[in-house]
Amino acid sequence: MQKLFNADILDIFIVPTGFIYACKENSKSGEDIVSFFEYSTEKDEFKRIPVNKYISEKYGESGFAFAKQLGDFVTCNIHTVTDDTNIAAYDNGTVIVFDNEGIISKTLKVTYKNHPAVSPEPNGRDLWMAVPEANAIINYSLKYGRIEFRIGSAKEKTFSHPTGISIYDNYLYVCNASSFKIRTVGLESYSVKDYRIFNEPVYKYIRTEKSEYVMLDSGFYEL
Repeated sequence: MQKLFNADILDIFIVPTGFIYACKENSKSGEDIVSFFEYSTEKDEFKRIPVNKYISEKYGESGFAFAKQLGDFVTCNIHTVTDDTNIAAYDNGTVIVFDNEGIISKTLKVTYKNHPAVSPEPNGRDLWMAVPEANAIINYSLKYGRIEFRIGSAKEKTFSHPTGISIYDNYLYVCNASSFKIRTVGLESYSVKDYRIFNEPVYKYIRTEKSEYVMLDSGFYEL
């Protein structure tokens, strides 16, 4: 496991050349500012990028107006659900549904047991989301606006403060901050297994065809 960097990460996502991330830094005057960086896996180098580069990579070349409409265009996760349905999701459970023209059709507040659901990952027309305070993950139907089912609960130890979900090869990868584990859930059998165990909280797991990455308390690592 190789540590790539340590930063107060606000957002990170894969691009064809590597990944792009936004982080909080201190300015020379002591104020908090947001900075944007790109990491090239081929060159193994970091470079600072302008905000317009970050926006175009995250929202597309025509996404500047939509990013401005959001206001906070950094801390949300952006996903494509269907050919003309996209979502922007925040850690307070807010999910904004919009089309490819950036027109918002609805804004939802997704909660379970009065706790916000976070880190959505589309699966068909539904969303898998983590509910950290409930030690659970849920399947939420965008079509019907309701929770279809859940896995885990506050009394169970299936998940322990799950904070991040990703989907690869028909498996959910669920990062658990309290148990220091990434656990997988098979989307056909719904069986839960340990995938990786660390010595500190794990918050996010992403990967490319060649590499796997995790965000831990101590930094961002390549596995």
